[in-house]
Amino acid sequence: MKNKGEILATILNDFKECYFFLHNTREFSIVEKIMDEGFIFESQLPHSTDRVNPNEPIEITYFFFQRKDYGLYTIVIAVPKATYDSYSDASNKYDTGMEEVMTITAPYLDENDEPVYTISPKHILGYFNIRTSEFFRNINWDPQFDNSLVKPPSKKTVKPDRQ
Repeated sequence: MKNKGEILATILNDFKECYFFLHNTREFSIVEKIMDEGFIFESQLPHSTDRVNPNEPIEITYFFFQRKDYGLYTIVIAVPKATYDSYSDASNKYDTGMEEVMTITAPYLDENDEPVYTISPKHILGYFNIRTSEFFRNINWDPQFDNSLVKPPSKKTVKPDRQ
């Protein structure tokens, strides 16, 4: 019998040409919002996600163990390797961070003066329900989506208006 990490690794192996980032959340309404509107994160993607390799199911099992207190729903961000390379190239070309290239919204500073970015719902492969060990694919996921082809990155992070 496979453990939950092995189950998710088997599913992710069907998408071999992607890099995977996992994020847990408690609320199903948040899962739906992320799949529809994208994943909002502060500062750098590794601060809010864990990158995993489906060829190493122990990494995913360890993720579930380490992040169990963050909720029963695991968001799976899947960026095709070619797209990730395109983001890296654009990041180097424009001398800016990868997050600036990936974001689909203008970055802004939160109340702690940390930049906030949004990954497109087209990079959200779906979510894994840890309780039931079921994976649900996001209909918005698009392996052809490359934000660096849509717009050059913004080099300016703005503070939201405060009242």
